[in-house]
Amino acid sequence: MPFSDSKFSNADNELANFAKALALPVRIAIIRTIMLNGNTITKENFYEIPFHHETINKHIAELKTLGIIKASGYKGNIKYSIDEHLFDSMAMKIAQLFSFVSNKQLPVNTYHFQ
Repeated sequence: MPFSDSKFSNADNELANFAKALALPVRIAIIRTIMLNGNTITKENFYEIPFHHETINKHIAELKTLGIIKASGYKGNIKYSIDEHLFDSMAMKIAQLFSFVSNKQLPVNTYHFQ
């Protein structure tokens, strides 16, 4: 379940939760495998990742729960894809954050501490 701290903006909480969800190398490998296969893949393709099938299945389930991966189809023919809209949104937020850091300035009203 995503964590939310009321001391920070929804955008900051959302970005932090997204980063935490991808903070494990096996999850990055899952996402990369989906991307390298045209954003549509079957579960069997995940087994090329050098982890136990149980581990892969656990992380796929968690990424689905978090809304990062979508599943479509029916039992025995399920295809997985990443939520492109979510990734585009998070990529823009991460790029903006890094841009602010590299420019050594933050926009006004970035933080809303209570």
